[in-house]
Amino acid sequence: MSTPSEQRRAVAKHTLQVFKGELKVQVYHDDNRVLSVELLTTLDSVHKGVKSIGSIGLSEISLLDADGDEFGTRVELCAAALIPEIYWENAVASAAFFIQKRKEAVMPGDVVPNIFQDYLPDPIMPHIYLTVPYIWNDAHFPELSFKNLKINWLQCIAIYEVERVFIEKFGGDAFDDLLSEQEINTLDAQRLPVKFD
Repeated sequence: MSTPSEQRRAVAKHTLQVFKGELKVQVYHDDNRVLSVELLTTLDSVHKGVKSIGSIGLSEISLLDADGDEFGTRVELCAAALIPEIYWENAVASAAFFIQKRKEAVMPGDVVPNIFQDYLPDPIMPHIYLTVPYIWNDAHFPELSFKNLKINWLQCIAIYEVERVFIEKFGGDAFDDLLSEQEINTLDAQRLPVKFD
């Protein structure tokens, strides 16, 4: 394994300061072994039985806005999941590869479609929704300034197709409000969809 770049080391250190706990870092490759991303995982740092997952290296890719200009912030992904749900690491890595390949800016309220199809048979929640991180550090995942770059994190949660349709129509803010109002436990892989009426 090659020596990690200074930026990757800074991202890992920053992520660990937010996650806390004992870390494990593993490299994931896309199917063609062209792209790679490292994932930092800590166990029991949020609640007992919950793991925290953070990407390392996605922020080395510059993303473009709708006008083709470089987006003002770089991104990394994070997720919280129950420790036995081993498919979550693959899902976060796949979401990172999706972003790397498209090179289009992502922000809170965006959806990465059909990520769980490759890891679960007929998943009830096939998509990843990107939102402002709220699990760690009293819902504050601080921005990392590295040299002339700003790096921010987006949290991945699993969502239903009906929720994806709602987000497409009404936006992420409206969906976030419903998650909060209905006190949805996004760590529950068997949760019911948000109620829209």
